[in-house]
Amino acid sequence: MDNLMTAQHAAGKVLVDPVFSVVKAAKDAAEKYGMEKVVNATAGTIYDDQERFSTFSTVADVMNDLSPAQMMNYAPIDGIPGYGEAAIKFVFGDSRPDSYLSAVATPGGTGALRHVFFNYADEGETILIPDWFWGPYRIIAGEFKRNVDTYQLFTKENNFNIESLQQKVLQMLKKQDRLVVLFNNPAHNPTGFSLNEEEWKATLEFFRDVAKDKSKHIVLLLDVAYMDYAGEPDKVREFFSLFGGLPENILVNVAFSMSKAFLAYGMRCGALIAISSSDKVIEEFQEAASYSNRANWSNVPRLPQELFVTLTNDSGLIERVNRERQQLRRMIEARAAIFTKEAKQLGLDFCPYTAGFFISIPSDNPQEQAKKLQEQYNIFLVPLKKGLRYAICSIPISKISGLAQKTKQVMEG
Repeated sequence: MDNLMTAQHAAGKVLVDPVFSVVKAAKDAAEKYGMEKVVNATAGTIYDDQERFSTFSTVADVMNDLSPAQMMNYAPIDGIPGYGEAAIKFVFGDSRPDSYLSAVATPGGTGALRHVFFNYADEGETILIPDWFWGPYRIIAGEFKRNVDTYQLFTKENNFNIESLQQKVLQMLKKQDRLVVLFNNPAHNPTGFSLNEEEWKATLEFFRDVAKDKSKHIVLLLDVAYMDYAGEPDKVREFFSLFGGLPENILVNVAFSMSKAFLAYGMRCGALIAISSSDKVIEEFQEAASYSNRANWSNVPRLPQELFVTLTNDSGLIERVNRERQQLRRMIEARAAIFTKEAKQLGLDFCPYTAGFFISIPSDNPQEQAKKLQEQYNIFLVPLKKGLRYAICSIPISKISGLAQKTKQVMEG
């Protein structure tokens, strides 16, 4: 049939997700050969060293104590009472920026990203992201006819490439007066890289200088999905204090994912938090984000919001969660230490890794090499545009040693 039924703007959309398609292939291989003979390094979910899906017992205990109304009743459009302040408290900790703040509940960090892409970039405008990036950024932008462009995240010496960021920002601001710039930090997906304090200071000094032109509107979007696995909780949050007192034409948005922080991926809950020196900008943010909530999903599921407020407002409960999370973080750190040590010994190049769920290896032919790793070794990972991504969070420590060697062998043909 020549004339399809979809509207013109929706015609031709075909989603082939590089993660979930490989996830299925890994599961099929495990059924065929046995789990012990397969390395599933695909999805960004934590599995313990017995390859069991990891959860927090504290979260499950609190969920079991919720009433039916707390789980199933409608939630207010912008979040249940106390949710926004709980999100601000949890995300910033002791490093709360000295600015006006506001938060709106969203279905996961993805919902928060959607709101920023739609509400702070006009149709046809371009959003700036790093060249190593989570694939759905492009999908989310494209759904609303927003474009994405990239800057080089790393220099040849594997340092943060602030010069590339600066060049791209200045280049793009010659064409458009508003610009959304995305940072996936700390524990960047897919590399595990984190900016240090000095790099953040230099970056914000640059944007302060750019903002002297009051005709320009800068939105810095911080995707902090993996923050709670990037190091000690107080330490990894210290950079937030740098975002206070920015010019009024710089708005900072923080996309928080309860899905990752509390291992509640399927509950789809998060928050979009705004930081601004202008109360009027914050008021505008609150109205726009609430409107978008209503327009897209009516409201966010109540159950995870009730969980989050209960946990964060009880010092004993949140301390229990923190202890459970610390155990998993150290488990991931131990796995990463083995992989990176062996990679260095072998001379296998990998992106600078600080912490988090993923380690990536640059490659000129990732699709073919990922296929060979599957065929030769039953190693299933995600091929990206610029390389190979290992979800170190899901590989038991018993299967880590030797991965770097087998990867290098395949890459060298």
